[in-house]
Amino acid sequence: MRGLRWTVLGLVAFGLVSCTQPPPVAPSDSTPTAPQRPTTSASAPSAPAGSVTKSALPAADCLEVARQLSLPEQVGQLYMMAINPDTPIESAVAKMQRSGAGAVILLGNRTDPLAQVTTYTRQLLAASPEQFPVLVAVDQEGGLVQRLQGPGFETIPAAIEQATTPADQLRADWQRWGGQLAQAGVLFDLAPVADVVPADQVASNEAIGQLRRGFGADATVVADRVTQVVQGLTAAGVASSVKHFPGLGNVSQNTDLAVGHDNTSLLTEAELAPFQAAINAGASSVMVSSAIYNQVDPANPAVFSSEIVTGILRERMGFDGLIISDDLGVAAAVASYDVSTRGLLFLRAGGDMVIVADPEAAQSMVDATLAAAQSDPSFAALLADKVARLFAVKAEVGLMTCN
Repeated sequence: MRGLRWTVLGLVAFGLVSCTQPPPVAPSDSTPTAPQRPTTSASAPSAPAGSVTKSALPAADCLEVARQLSLPEQVGQLYMMAINPDTPIESAVAKMQRSGAGAVILLGNRTDPLAQVTTYTRQLLAASPEQFPVLVAVDQEGGLVQRLQGPGFETIPAAIEQATTPADQLRADWQRWGGQLAQAGVLFDLAPVADVVPADQVASNEAIGQLRRGFGADATVVADRVTQVVQGLTAAGVASSVKHFPGLGNVSQNTDLAVGHDNTSLLTEAELAPFQAAINAGASSVMVSSAIYNQVDPANPAVFSSEIVTGILRERMGFDGLIISDDLGVAAAVASYDVSTRGLLFLRAGGDMVIVADPEAAQSMVDATLAAAQSDPSFAALLADKVARLFAVKAEVGLMTCN
């Protein structure tokens, strides 16, 4: 499992970044057509400001499709497997097919041209099931967290700089940046960051403040910024994931490298306002952090807390879309939990899709989840709803249809 430790420490997926950033590169004058299934366009019409562009509810027809999958197929769909920059396509395909992963995430900073990334994603797509193709994801926030940096991908400023851009312009910028992802066949951007870091904690906040990943200390401003990002990505035909629910603003530790605690947040409506704004704007998914919120559930990281995932996000906030985890593969925040059971714990807490930054750990989690589903009919009965939420996102970006 620790074979990918260098990814977290050096390339740092899902929340951290390396200390250096390659210089800006010029966009390519020519970009290939994105791989698509079945017949929908990679671009969607631009949405008016303030509108909700899609329903968070998984369509009944997506649920019917999900129910037709075998139990192993359902389990596999609930995992997002990591692919490192130096992984040959043959190896990536073999691991993806073995686990049956419903999504993959491209880790590490990559300087490959857009055309080369497109070729890679086309090969992944071709190797996945035709009825429910793999969804390719990336962390493309801007600043230090911009994974695709080669020719054809514009340099995106850090979120703290994006915060000063007029709303209409920021939405248009994200529609353009999202369009570049769509052309490359990367249809799931794990952005925007909705964490609100208090002004007096920016210097000590390792995951967000120090890395300039947040839109500021004013929750109202952050709520508006994440709205523009979500709507811009939607207009480009790219799914979004607002993170890191319920917020890392009062967590000084970086959960990729340490166990993180929030000792003060009560997770009130005011504290969660930026996440609610992103949901109202039509966010495709919500990513749950692995920090511990001592005032709400001191016994469990948020990703394993049914009180937070189900009680707050699902029931109180009314989000019935796709809920994904932060990394459960190599993140230090969950290192004390048996690796094979981490995905299962998240799914039982109410989550839908598990991100795993270690392919071997992903397979271990898939195997344990399948065993649990085979021995526990009540748990197995929950899987179709989870898969349906994923399928609704895949249908949203044109990878598949549910009718």
